[in-house]
Amino acid sequence: MQPPQVPDHQVVELRAGSLMARALKDLLRPPFSLILLLDLLIYGASSSVSQIDDAVLFGALLLAAVSAYLQIATIMAASSTRERSADEWIKAAFRRRVFWRFALTGMLAITMILLGFLALIVGGLVIGSMLALAQPASVLERAWPFQAMRSSVALSVGNRVPIGIVFALLFVVPIAVLQAGTQFRWGRDLGAAWTAIGALGTIASLVGAIALTRAYIALGGTRSERDSLG
Repeated sequence: MQPPQVPDHQVVELRAGSLMARALKDLLRPPFSLILLLDLLIYGASSSVSQIDDAVLFGALLLAAVSAYLQIATIMAASSTRERSADEWIKAAFRRRVFWRFALTGMLAITMILLGFLALIVGGLVIGSMLALAQPASVLERAWPFQAMRSSVALSVGNRVPIGIVFALLFVVPIAVLQAGTQFRWGRDLGAAWTAIGALGTIASLVGAIALTRAYIALGGTRSERDSLG
């Protein structure tokens, strides 16, 4: 499958503020509100673990997998004009069978972005703006990592600044804060406040998923209407 292309005559200008504001508003309404609640419950269960053993590690991996499916459901719902309940979108996410496409695309994209940050902070942000649409592409095109990243690079041309802003504010900043907190053990000093910060990171990731999916669709990406949800 060739990466989707925006026709030459079609000029799409995205605005980061509008994408984020609309995504946050939608997150507070069905079906996204229930998906958010489930993701926050998963975060709460994960953050309550204080000791690591084999059983806990397996449980953490299982919770991470369920969280990934919630992200997939969010992307599918955000790409669609259909009114469906959260449980229907979650079931559709499992039926879509894109878990490994989604997970591997995310891991490879993050690796490339981190390499960009190691070389130069601006380089990481530039790579992030080019690859920010890769995970929506992996779900909606059922694409493996390199194909999904090619789609992201192609679709983001002309709108990488607003896409990069959304990606930086809703993914890079929360991840950086959480990683720094883990490294310096802020949870020990901040207690419940640190748990709240982590919950805000969960909220930001879902807002980002909605906003970037909407950007992907606006720029000519594939919608999920053709999926069978019955």
